[in-house]
Amino acid sequence: MNSETLRIEQGSFRVLLCDNGSVSPDAIRALRDLANSLAGKLNLSVRAVGLLHSDRVGAGLLDGEAGNVLLSELRQLLEVGERRFALLPFFLGPSFGITDWLPRELRKLVTAWPGMQVKLGACLHREGDDRLALVLAERVRSMIAEENLHRPIVAMVDHGTPSREVNLVRERVGARVRELLGDEVAYLATCSMERRPQPEYDFNEPLLENLLRDPKACPSSQVVVAQFFLSPGRHAGPVGDVAKICRESEHARVGLRTYLTPPMGDHPLVLDILAERFQECLESD
Repeated sequence: MNSETLRIEQGSFRVLLCDNGSVSPDAIRALRDLANSLAGKLNLSVRAVGLLHSDRVGAGLLDGEAGNVLLSELRQLLEVGERRFALLPFFLGPSFGITDWLPRELRKLVTAWPGMQVKLGACLHREGDDRLALVLAERVRSMIAEENLHRPIVAMVDHGTPSREVNLVRERVGARVRELLGDEVAYLATCSMERRPQPEYDFNEPLLENLLRDPKACPSSQVVVAQFFLSPGRHAGPVGDVAKICRESEHARVGLRTYLTPPMGDHPLVLDILAERFQECLESD
C-alpha cells in the first residue's frame, strides 16, 4: 500500500481507542492521553472511549468533557453521517467484553444502520511478540535500581479473570519476563488481584494477598509487585486495590516491603503495538 492510498484510507475511518471503561477519572485521562499520542503517531484523530462505565464520570471531573462509552459514541457519529470505523481494543488479552459482548452489539448496530462498516483490531498480546514482556521487565529493573534492591521476589499481578485465554496471556508474558530478568531477581511468581470463588476459576491462583502473606511461598522481605495492568484507576492506581492489598499485607507481615511498578499503558512499545493494530485494520478485508 503506497503512502497516498494509506492517507486516503486513514482519512475515511473514524478511529476509536477503547478500554473496558472506568469510573476513575485518572483512568479516563490516561486513555485520552494515549489516544492523543496515538493520533500524533498516525497523523489522524483518535477518540478514547470505554466499553462501559465511563459515561458515569461527569465533565466536572474531566476538564470539561464527560466520559463516554463506545456504543453511545458510535451512535452519535452515525447520526451525523459517519459510517466507517476502526476500533482499537486497549486490552492485554481476549476478554469476553471484546470477544463476545462487543461483536453482538456491533451486529445490532450494523443491522440498524445500513452501510456501517466496522473493523475491529486485535488485542495487544500476540504470541511470539515479546514487547509486553520487555515493558514489564524494564519496569521491574527500574524499580530495583531506584530502591537499590538485591534480587527481590517479583509478584506479577493481573486483575484476575473468568477467561482461561486471558489468564494464559499473563502466564506467557510472565514466563518471558522470568527469562528476561534471570538472576536479577530471586524468582517471579504470577498471581491475581481477585477471582471468582467457583472451582472452575482456580487457574487464577494464587491471589496476591495470600502470596504476600505466606513466608514459605514468598520468603523474601523485598517484593516488587509488577502490575500487569494498562491504566491507573480503581485497581492499579497509587491508591487502588493492588496498593491497598500491599499496604495491608505489610501490616500483617512484619518486615515485608512491597514496591509497585506503574501500569504499562503509557510505554512507547505499547503505543507502537497500537499503531500496528491500526495498520492491520486498514489492511484487513
